[in-house]
Amino acid sequence: MKRIARTAAAAAAIVVASLSGQGRVIAQQPAPPAPTFAKDVAPILYRSCVSCHRAGEVAPMSLITYEEVRPWAKSLKQKVVSRTMPPWLADPHFSDLKFQNDRTLSEKEIATIVAWADAGMPRGDAKDLPPAPQFGDGWKFGKPDYIVKMPKAYDLPPEGQIDYLSFYVPVPFDRDVFVEKIEMKPSNKAVVHHETGWAVTLREDMKLIDGIAYSLDGKPLAKNEVRPQGTSVFESNGMSKLICYVPGRGFEEHRPGTAKRIPAGKNSYIQFDVHYQPSGKPETDQSEIGLWFSKVPVTHEVITEMVGGGFEGMRIVEGHEPPTETVTVNGVSRRRTKIPNIPPYAENWAITAITPVPEAITLYGLSPHMHLRGKDMKYIVVYPDGQQRPILSVPKYDFNWQLYYDLAQPLKIPAGSKIVAAGHYDNSTKNKYNPAPEKEVYWSEQSWDEMYEPYIEYTVDSQDLTKRTTSTRPQQ
Repeated sequence: MKRIARTAAAAAAIVVASLSGQGRVIAQQPAPPAPTFAKDVAPILYRSCVSCHRAGEVAPMSLITYEEVRPWAKSLKQKVVSRTMPPWLADPHFSDLKFQNDRTLSEKEIATIVAWADAGMPRGDAKDLPPAPQFGDGWKFGKPDYIVKMPKAYDLPPEGQIDYLSFYVPVPFDRDVFVEKIEMKPSNKAVVHHETGWAVTLREDMKLIDGIAYSLDGKPLAKNEVRPQGTSVFESNGMSKLICYVPGRGFEEHRPGTAKRIPAGKNSYIQFDVHYQPSGKPETDQSEIGLWFSKVPVTHEVITEMVGGGFEGMRIVEGHEPPTETVTVNGVSRRRTKIPNIPPYAENWAITAITPVPEAITLYGLSPHMHLRGKDMKYIVVYPDGQQRPILSVPKYDFNWQLYYDLAQPLKIPAGSKIVAAGHYDNSTKNKYNPAPEKEVYWSEQSWDEMYEPYIEYTVDSQDLTKRTTSTRPQQ
């Protein structure tokens, strides 16, 4: 027995010696300290989350202070691991292009939040806490240079369907102005589903009552009735998109030397298109648009337009170009695509929009828009030699998060190219958001109908606005 004990002891000594390399026992390394809110978690939230998760914004809770975040730690961990939050729907493998407003978290950031939650959510040292982001008076870029408000607060009923509403405000400037930053902000985000701001030219034989358009004999006018005779809503002349508010977006900042134009003139107006949804109790809203005037000379006007929209583009459904219809614009008859309705139970109904590029442009960003049956959308540039460049793919479109994808580096697109936007709709029972798969789907602004609007933002390379008499600021 003594021999066995001595042999075992000798064997143990050999094992220890081999593990230590020099016969010394290696001490176990201490585990790294757990992440803390102040030093590790707060910077992540401030960069990617608090633009929505703060008081008065669309998110259900604020995530700025430790006291606000701690009760939500487990949910926060789950959402970031599943990549549900922050919302970002672009396929990172579709294109080599990057987006400067990409809010996705890195694997390291996700691991940090997970480790913090699992460690019991330590607060950390207050001196490690970075300054919280500042939002001046609730505005993304601080106080605007000028604020345009809806003429009057709108009173919502507690229940029922509210049709899309349009409110008009006369342009308050005596010459064209250019804005480098713009934000659309409801006063009551609980009842605004989404809204859009436009710069428009209206007909002269009409009147406004509380910002709503009426004919001179008192008849309310729809959006397609307020434009001057001989123009069409399918043309961009006289109507340009300024900004769109939906949950998760509502502001834009344009690059130096580029800007959105607000034309002045007797019949120039800013149009608020608002889709309200009742909350179950009486509510009011008076939305507004903040403008930050360009501080440097503007060389190029930023244009927002739909791929396949208007008369220059075309739309192809299920591989076949749809029939066209005739409309008259400025006394000239022209043809445009007439899109057929989506059939009942169609699971993968396809549509492709194509816009030719007659002269060189610079592309800055993209914004796909569909409704509840929207399934996916992708953008591709086809160059004059036939080569294709993938730009953006949204493989799982989500009506709740209609994002703007801002290119980190603007893309030059030469004349003779085409921009293609291909999408699909799911009108089947497999779509959990589908309100009525047994029904044919019509095209309109209502959420239970459908839209196909593959927006792009670009400038025309040959333009130089410094050679024209314009102003970047209103006259005092």
